[in-house]
Amino acid sequence: MHPHVLDAEGAALLVKVRLVAIRRWAHDGEIPGTRVGGQWRFWAPSLLARTIGVAAAQDAVPPLPPDHVEPGIVDSSELAALLGFPDRTITYLMRQDRIPGEKVGGTWRTYWPSIRSKLAEGLPLTDTPELAPEEAGSRRDRP
Repeated sequence: MHPHVLDAEGAALLVKVRLVAIRRWAHDGEIPGTRVGGQWRFWAPSLLARTIGVAAAQDAVPPLPPDHVEPGIVDSSELAALLGFPDRTITYLMRQDRIPGEKVGGTWRTYWPSIRSKLAEGLPLTDTPELAPEEAGSRRDRP
C-alpha cells in the first residue's frame, strides 16, 4: 500500500481511536475517507489535518521513504498495490466505472494523482454511485 494510504484499522491506530469511531466519522463525513469496493481508505495527511489541525499535521504526517517516487499513469495491478486491494477487485471496479480508468491493449490504466487527490478530499473515486455486485449487471469491457 502507498505509505500515506490507510485502511480503517490503520487510520484508527494513527489517530488513536477505536475502529468503530473511524468508520462512524467517515460515514458521517466528519473525516475525509473514501469507500473503495466496500472498504474505507484514508489519506494520512488529510486525516491528520482534520483530526489534529493543519499546522500540527504538517509535523505528524509519516514521512515518505527517501527513495519514494509518486507514480503517474498506473495499471490496475499497480493501483491495487497502492490501495491495498487484490488486482482482481480493482479490475472489477474499473469495469463497473466505480474507479476511473480506460482499458487499452488489454490492460486497465488510470492516473494516480487524480485518485490520490480524491482520497485526500474524501470524495468518491468516480461520480458513478457504488453498486452491489448483484446490481452491477454483466461484465463490461470497453473497446
